[in-house]
Amino acid sequence: MKRLLAILLLLAFAIPLAAIDVKPLAYSLLMPGVGEYSLGYKTRAYAHWAVELGGWYGVVRYRNLGFDRRYEYEAYADLHWSEVRWRSSWDADWADNCVDCEDPADAWDELCASAVAFDESHITYDDNENPVHYLDTHFAPYSEDPQHYYENLGKYDWYRWGWDDYDCADDHLDPRPGDHRYIYGKMRNSSDDAFNTAHNILTAMLLARVVSLVDTYILLVRLDRGSSDQAIRDGWRMSYQIEDRGGFRLGMTRNW
Repeated sequence: MKRLLAILLLLAFAIPLAAIDVKPLAYSLLMPGVGEYSLGYKTRAYAHWAVELGGWYGVVRYRNLGFDRRYEYEAYADLHWSEVRWRSSWDADWADNCVDCEDPADAWDELCASAVAFDESHITYDDNENPVHYLDTHFAPYSEDPQHYYENLGKYDWYRWGWDDYDCADDHLDPRPGDHRYIYGKMRNSSDDAFNTAHNILTAMLLARVVSLVDTYILLVRLDRGSSDQAIRDGWRMSYQIEDRGGFRLGMTRNW
């Protein structure tokens, strides 16, 4: 976005407002190709419109795909992960009073050694010397924060004790192929990939507006100066410079 604003400001200072009609530039900024079309370059306009329509199709398609896959992994978590099972693996007081809790059948028969060890190594105490459990304070209940609830299930390994196929006798931090936790992570990644693709397409569409804006600007100058295509191309200069720290600088200038 900052680069786009910089380009717009550069063009604003470079355009001779008294000699050039700036309305086509506003058209191109609104929608790629409209500025070119208003100047009579219909083929260029059609190409920009095709890219624009294809871009919006891609954005809608991949966003819908991302949401569909999100619903799928949330349903998968609801089926295979249980807060009762997770909490009963490390909280002895809670486990002893789980008779009236939701889905008590999901609770562990005994505390899970790795869960208890994690809890004890992270426990702190308040001003009244009451224990403060790390797992309590860092848990995002579904009723309060659904987004982080599902995100955390696949993000943090200390949620592993809540999966219905997890075996405390065979404790392992990293999920193994075939584990419900492993499958859930793949499903979340697939949803995130779809959303990222939609975001990348939107970014490309923004860049397409910049391209159309610059193209319209060049056409306006060409029409105003009566320049030929070859003269326009000859007016561009490219410079290349090696920097001291191993980088490089590439620049383009235009002599009007």
